[in-house]
Amino acid sequence: MMMKNSILGVAALLAASCTPALKVDVTNPSQIERDDETVEIAWSEIAVLKGVTPENVVVLDDDKEQVPSQVLYRGGAEPQALIFQTDADALETKRFRIVTGVREAYRAEAFGRQVPERYDDYAWENNKVAYRLYGPALETSPEKLVTPGIDVWVKCTDKLVIDEWYAKGDYHHNYGDGMDCYKVGVTLGSGASVPFVEGKFWFMDHNYATARTLDNGPIRTSVELTYAPFDVNGTPVSLVKTISLDANQRFNRMDNVYTGEFAEMPVAAGFVRHDVKRVMNGDNWMGMEEAASDTKDPVRDGDIFLGVILPGGEMLTDTLGHAVAVKSVKSGETLTYYAGSGWSQGGVENMGEWVEEIGAAQAAAMQPLTVTVRK
Repeated sequence: MMMKNSILGVAALLAASCTPALKVDVTNPSQIERDDETVEIAWSEIAVLKGVTPENVVVLDDDKEQVPSQVLYRGGAEPQALIFQTDADALETKRFRIVTGVREAYRAEAFGRQVPERYDDYAWENNKVAYRLYGPALETSPEKLVTPGIDVWVKCTDKLVIDEWYAKGDYHHNYGDGMDCYKVGVTLGSGASVPFVEGKFWFMDHNYATARTLDNGPIRTSVELTYAPFDVNGTPVSLVKTISLDANQRFNRMDNVYTGEFAEMPVAAGFVRHDVKRVMNGDNWMGMEEAASDTKDPVRDGDIFLGVILPGGEMLTDTLGHAVAVKSVKSGETLTYYAGSGWSQGGVENMGEWVEEIGAAQAAAMQPLTVTVRK
């Protein structure tokens, strides 16, 4: 019996070694250590693997352990890409294999949905941060709020909380895992964008018109939001905004496409200023620390950290009650920037740590991990 088991074990190892596979080298091109950075491979590169499907594609690390992965559809019917996450030291190359097999049940660490039970909010989160935007039903609610602003829900837990907090209906109180203690109003909130023409912010006339979830975990959640045309200095302008948030990251990727009869238009992306304690900025980035703003006890509820990364943007730290990064775009051109948040009770203790978080996010955006796929 022992000899039979040994033969079976050897056979299994030989079968595994003969399984068709793609080899993947992932290199950190920078001197900055990367933590849980997302690797993205076009599905066209994956599809050359014999027999591969979105249901059986598996990523293995050097120890032949399965790595959580996600097939992206970007709102379509066909697979578009495969993503997974890895750490990498400065200039380090990590090696993976992509094979066919039985995918493990991965824990969801990113999630988003429309919330019709709360005036069509659109809320999204990962295991570090949570956010929401405001929908059409809010315009005719008792609040009658019309704003492009993004709300921050601070968290001190790695579990997903959106469904639980909405069901409880009392998310302005901290029951031990975080709360909503950030005031938005008719502002950019924590990371929205608006046209900035003739020294004025041009806000939308309505909240988002449609919201379409494109992908929804376990690693990335993304949503496409459309806004009805609104006036910008006499010109009708419309906006399509795509927001993506990956597990283990504090920064959203914001892809904004403004269209209208304009050759070029300045756009401001950033955050409203409340009780500001400190603002810092550098090439392509800006960060701010302020006391919790939507609370009767800001000392108890701690500080909120905000950041924006806009390659090629001009940083204006105090303009019209906001701190914004400004860049001009052409009609139909995608403006990509990154907006994120942290909390003094949820993993970011001070401004020094927040600047490090911004630096890591900026490196990931401007010097992403390089990926080589081969048979």
